[in-house]
Amino acid sequence: MRYNLFQTSVLIICCMLCLASCSSDAVNEPEADKGVEMSFDVVPESRAITPIISEFSVYGDMKFHTDVTDPIVTFNKTSVVYRDGAWRYDGAQYWYPKHEHSFVAVSPSSALESGASPQYSGTKLSFAYMMPTYSGKEMQDCQDKSDLADILAATHRRLYKEDDNSSAISLRFDHLLALINFAPRLDDKTIKDDDYIQIHKLEISGLKKKATIAVTPAQRQENLQTDDRVIEFAGHEGNDNLTIIFSDSKVVNNQRTNLFANNDALIMLPQAFEASSEATVRFTYSFKEDPDNVRHGSISLAGQEWKTGTAYTYNFTVDKIGLNLETATIKEWDSKDKPDISWTVE
Repeated sequence: MRYNLFQTSVLIICCMLCLASCSSDAVNEPEADKGVEMSFDVVPESRAITPIISEFSVYGDMKFHTDVTDPIVTFNKTSVVYRDGAWRYDGAQYWYPKHEHSFVAVSPSSALESGASPQYSGTKLSFAYMMPTYSGKEMQDCQDKSDLADILAATHRRLYKEDDNSSAISLRFDHLLALINFAPRLDDKTIKDDDYIQIHKLEISGLKKKATIAVTPAQRQENLQTDDRVIEFAGHEGNDNLTIIFSDSKVVNNQRTNLFANNDALIMLPQAFEASSEATVRFTYSFKEDPDNVRHGSISLAGQEWKTGTAYTYNFTVDKIGLNLETATIKEWDSKDKPDISWTVE
């Protein structure tokens, strides 16, 4: 009898210890399907040149807010489409209180196909991106963008609180590539006011065409959430040339003239040109009074950098001697002003 009583006592104590241990471990474990269901929303874009986003692929994960281990993946290249007035995805995911949830979204989803080999680990999405090949191809009037994906990305990181009833993940998409334009002006005291130059051709050499892109949500710091992100371009490859012939030569007088409309500017892979780089932008042009005397002038890109999500307008003047130095206007692609920088004309 005493033996049975002893066995029973030991069994009860062991069960209590197991329950205590499980209860302790459960603090870091998500509670299954008891949170608010996640939904997506896209912040409206004000830029006229931004395509309407109708779909994207999303990656996401979560971890208990004090954990230092790898987070649990919740979305893995999940397709989200705008249908019947709402953003929809298959299945359902839930917010878990006291957990930090992180998301990376890319649009269009096609940018993650065709050899992109996306990898998502530690809240970072990495994938390969390749521009179309332009070497040996003469484009008419503007860049051929038929095989070019203008990639946009959004991130979100949030610590979800126990009393938080907010379900929507608001995504603010921004461009990952760079936008390039050129704005010449005729400036010569010996030329009449009604004179002009005609620009016949533009050629850019020394372009990298492939890179690995990494997108990571920024750390929250002291905030409960952030939409900031870290964008990295690495492993640049290739040596491409781009040629555009203007079927109707671009007429430029003493007023600065953009060679391309905003919605036709050149979309380029962000890249840095080394100080020893031989990359140039070369113009073929002629003067009104001497149309048969075709001239050439080049802008050196050595030491310059095209950053992600940034629009560059290269301003220069032309006179009887050639192309003259000015500054490049640099803005965020969404038109927020950035400081001007100087550049070199050869």
